[in-house]
Amino acid sequence: MNFFYLYGEVNELFQAWLKDDQENINEELADVAIFLLGISEMVGSDLGEDIIKKMAVNEKRKYINEKKIEG
Repeated sequence: MNFFYLYGEVNELFQAWLKDDQENINEELADVAIFLLGISEMVGSDLGEDIIKKMAVNEKRKYINEKKIEG
């Protein structure tokens, strides 16, 4: 069920972004983070650790004109 709520919060964040409503953007970002942390806890994941690992993977990726280059 939390996945559906997360989807809704991401949509609300997107709508706030479209309106350039910074106060609402900040609020919706917080909601997204809260649901992500909740889901992370439900599945036994350490979200902070996972983010650090994923950032290390992303640092090694190469892009040209915002397109990922394989290899």
